[in-house]
This record gives sequence, C-alpha cells and structure tokens, in this order.
Amino acid sequence: MLTIFKNTHIDFVGWRRKAYIISGTLLLIGIVSIIAHHGLNYGIDFTGGSLIQVHFNKSINTEEVRSIVSETGYGGAIIQRFGKTNDYAIKIINKAKVIEDTTGPEIVEAYVEPNPTNGENQIIVHVRAYDKQSIISNIQYSLIPFKKAKEEDVINVQPADMYDSELEDGVFSLRTLGLKQGEVKTIYLRAIDSNGNIGTPDSIQFKISATGQKASVNDIRSEIKKNVNVNKSSNEVKKSNGEILKAAFEKKYGVGSVRIDREDMVGPKISKELQYKAIWVVLLGILAMLIYVSFRFSFRFGVAAIIALFHDVLITVGLVSMFNVEVNTETIAALLTLIGYSINDSIVVSDRIRENIKKLRKENFVTIVNRGINETLSRTIITSFTTFLVLFVLSLVGGPVIRGFSNTLMFGVIIGTYSSIFVVAPIVVEWELASPSRNLKMK
Repeated sequence: MLTIFKNTHIDFVGWRRKAYIISGTLLLIGIVSIIAHHGLNYGIDFTGGSLIQVHFNKSINTEEVRSIVSETGYGGAIIQRFGKTNDYAIKIINKAKVIEDTTGPEIVEAYVEPNPTNGENQIIVHVRAYDKQSIISNIQYSLIPFKKAKEEDVINVQPADMYDSELEDGVFSLRTLGLKQGEVKTIYLRAIDSNGNIGTPDSIQFKISATGQKASVNDIRSEIKKNVNVNKSSNEVKKSNGEILKAAFEKKYGVGSVRIDREDMVGPKISKELQYKAIWVVLLGILAMLIYVSFRFSFRFGVAAIIALFHDVLITVGLVSMFNVEVNTETIAALLTLIGYSINDSIVVSDRIRENIKKLRKENFVTIVNRGINETLSRTIITSFTTFLVLFVLSLVGGPVIRGFSNTLMFGVIIGTYSSIFVVAPIVVEWELASPSRNLKMK
C-alpha cells in the first residue's frame, strides 16, 4: 500500500487544545455567516417556487433579463448567469402562497352509471374536482360522512391520468352485492390540493334496482353539475412560470429566440415538509452511527464519534453558508454522505487504537492513541485526497445541478479528515483523564 507518512511520531493528543480553538472558531464563523445571510441559501426544494434555466440564442445582458422578469411580475426573482454567456438560472420563490391559498378544491361534477343499478353487481363513479389556485393532489371518497369516518373508511380515487393540474378527473367502482332493491346509498366526495387544503365535502346518491325494474332517480341526488367557468380559468392557471417568462422574452426578442432547458416547481406545503424530513433524516443517521460505534467499540468512543459528526455537519453547514452554496435535496444527500464518510474515518482510527490497547498493555493511553493516529495517518490522508480530487473535478465540470452536492461534500471531506485526527480520539482522552477506565493506564 502506498504510504506518504512513514514512522511518524506526531503528538496529536498534545495539540488537542489548539484543535478545540480551531473548531470553535470555525463554528463561530459559520454561525455569524448564517446570521449575516439571514439563514441559508435555500433552493426551491425548501422554499417552494420555480427554478427555470433559460437559454438565449444570442448574448443577453443580465440587467435586460432582470428587467423583463420584473415587468412580467416576478420582481423578487433571483437571476444568475451560469455555463455559457447566454444561459441563465431564474429562481422564483413563492413565499406568500401558503397564506393566500387556504381554500381547498371543490367537486364540480360527479355521477354514477348505471343509476338506478338495473341489476348490475358493480357501478362506476365518475368525479371531477377543480381548484382556482393550486394543483389538485388527491380525490377521496367514503360511504360514511367524513366527520364520522375512520382513516380506513376514506379511500383515494385513482386519477384519470395523474394528479398534476388544477382540474382533475377520477373514476372508481363499487360493488352492489348484498344491497336491497330500492335502497339508496350515499357516496361522500372531497378533494385535496398540493398545499394540503381539503375542500368542502359533497355527495351523490345511487339507487338499487332489479333488472328491467322501472325506477326513478328524481327523488335522489344522482349527480353533481356545477356551473363554473372551468375551461377559461384552468387554462390561465395551468400556464407555468417558465411558459409565462418564455412568452415575455419572445415578445421582446422574437419567436424562437429563447429556449427553456429546465423548469422545476415545488409547492410550499411540500417544501415545508421536506425541511422537517431533511432534519430528521440527518439526526436519525447520526443516531444510527452512535448505536453502531457504541456496539462495535465502546460507549465513550461512540459518544466521541457522534460529537465529531455533529462537529463535521455544523462546520460544513457554516461553510455552505459562507460560500453561499444553494441548499437543496442534493445538499442534504451530501451531508448524509459526509456522515458515512466521516464515521468510516473515525472507525479506522478507533479500530487501530483498540488493537494497540491489547498489544501495548504497558504503555499509557495517550501514547497508544497517538500511535494509532500516526499509524493510520497515511491511509487517512490518501483516501481523503483522492476523494477530494474527484469532487473537485465534479465541481468544475459537473454543471450547476451537481455543484451544490460536490462543493458541500468537498467541505465535508476536509473537515471529516480533520475531526478523525483531532476530535474523536482526543475527546476520549479527555474523558479518560477525567474519569479513568479500570483497564487503561493513563500515566
């Protein structure tokens, strides 16, 4: 195996107090940066809104783009040039939508066929829902009023294609076996939008009849048919931010002068949920590592490794803030990767220390720790350096989509390497000095 550092005898434990000062300084700088920037630079995954990548056929000045975007009604949009000189990323954040849209979708049409059932063992129910402001995310039905229904009584309706617009159709079937002739059954319907707003429930009824039996549906509510101007309103709402901006740019520079290369849209309700889930995923990952390291080595090494993980994640987040890296789901993936990478380095060092405790019974614990770190130093540096090189290349040529991931992980690799040397084992040393274990010699 290639080695860079041979037979080193560096007193890493002796430098631990200086390392604590460095770590504290980096943490403080990160906190100041986050406060100064009024939080992290969240992407649309966590804020809600649209990210639109625009390509112009000719070079366009940034101020011209900003002027047209503002005139179109997106005055708060963030505009960045990337890649070629005529490529732009436009980020539109919809912060106020959660407050403005508090009304759920309404059921505008529903009917049962056949109704009366005319001896059929199964009926088909058609339902249509509409929302003026938001995309519909689900249509549900129940044979019990929703206020009284349990969770298992409420059933999701299969969409005609998929739930991705303000006007959605759904269809489902119901068995009629066991129902008595002349019996009237009620189906309760409701719809939910992408912001989590539940619309006012509505209902329709169907009547059971035998084959060939004449039965009237005039005495029941056999259908829903609301007079709303669905087509006109829906077409207006369905226009995406990218389509609106493209039309504005083409009006200024001519048809075919602009191309939308990418448009990502996230609703504010979903973005809020992603924020909470991202935090929980990182914390659960760290907890899993604590359990594993405690089981593999000892509780003290486990706690030290977890402190190092928090140390690595917090300093990396501070660096992300300092360099204004956009925080999105790729950034969270990088932090989770960092947790795995950092704990791997810590395990290698801890494993060598554990081996040396058995071999060097006459040596004191500080000497054993220093030797363990020195013996794994070459492996730690080579692994981190090669990983850093790959991430550096990705950051240079990988494009804006992956740049946040590679930059975040680059910061993490540097900090993780530092913590595996100067944080994990020194914390255990401090613990042992304060409260020595029975089987360890401290002096």
